[in-house]
Amino acid sequence: MTNEYRPIFNRKYLVGLVWFSLIAILILSSMGPGAVEYHDVDSNDSQTLYWMELDDQPMQLVFLLATQPALNTTQQQLQQLKSLILQQRLRALASPTYSYNVTPRQDRIEVTLSWANEQPAPALNRIWQALSKPVDASRWREPLKKIQARDYLAEQSAEQTLVNRFYQQLQPADDTSVLNLLGPSYAELFTAPLFAISGEDAEDYVELIEQQLPQTLRPTGLSYPDSQPAALLRENSPDKTFRLLLGQTLPPRASDSFITHRISAQVIQDLLNKYQDQHNLKFRILWASLKHIGFQALILEGDQNPGPILPQLQQQVNEELVEQSQNRLAGIWQERMRDNMNQVAALSLIAFYQLPTDTMETYIDQLLDQDPDDIIKQTQRALDASQPISIIQSPVL
Repeated sequence: MTNEYRPIFNRKYLVGLVWFSLIAILILSSMGPGAVEYHDVDSNDSQTLYWMELDDQPMQLVFLLATQPALNTTQQQLQQLKSLILQQRLRALASPTYSYNVTPRQDRIEVTLSWANEQPAPALNRIWQALSKPVDASRWREPLKKIQARDYLAEQSAEQTLVNRFYQQLQPADDTSVLNLLGPSYAELFTAPLFAISGEDAEDYVELIEQQLPQTLRPTGLSYPDSQPAALLRENSPDKTFRLLLGQTLPPRASDSFITHRISAQVIQDLLNKYQDQHNLKFRILWASLKHIGFQALILEGDQNPGPILPQLQQQVNEELVEQSQNRLAGIWQERMRDNMNQVAALSLIAFYQLPTDTMETYIDQLLDQDPDDIIKQTQRALDASQPISIIQSPVL
């Protein structure tokens, strides 16, 4: 007698299971990832210290040291040299209880101290005193030569030469050498510091930081570049390529119009991504919004002069494109803020640029609430050949 085989799951059951699985997948995919948890940002009364509580995270304290914009070659090399001095002085204080990092930015240098929750805080007053000692510029002649040699090799490309010309127009350099600027420039790092701390029980460190680090916010006395309208600069291209740079200054980071300009830059990028193949173009956008100034440069590169196609590109800027760019920026921000370390980086920006403490959670609403007409006008202006700083490189015929 043979036993009849009966499957555990019959056909109807399997079909139903498949359909249930498909429906579940569709529902879950439509829900998308969960809402972002934005951590609260607080500041002390003088707004010199900002903090963020992060459970189960090590402590991270950032010294935010303001500098002049590091745009032209002199200021860039000065920024690198000051960062190197800070690194060497921190290395001399090395301790197994904390780690450090020095990061030069275009308008500041960030000194980051990190330590585990169970470790005591570093001796902040001792570290500050060691970092802020006057500099003997003559000792830094050889390190500067190495920085200058690296810069020389990096600046040989035609495009980088064009970028440097833009920065020189934006921030004209005088004849003062880097070493002669070093002493006073290094001392300026410590005239108006700002601080950001994050980690578990970050608020518990506020009093300690206020006691051991300077907390009086004073004017820096730094000067900042201001570009003036100028005629189109014409140069010979080192190869058979046309390059057109359209540059302008923008408002600083804390200005009310920052969001409009940020969206406009994204619109230009999305527009050129869409039409660069049609017009046989390569492009690059330099964009920054710093403490006291912002700037934008659009570089177009092709086998023919890109100037004549600018009116065509202007006509393609419409509300649909603006909305796509707004949504793209909002989506990028939301995804970035899912990572706590990106929120820590945003904390430093909030502290340095003196932004509202709820900036992280309101940023998307600001992006989506901007008037499309304002963005369209700003984008079309940026695609106009009559920019304050315009440079064209043409092949020699």
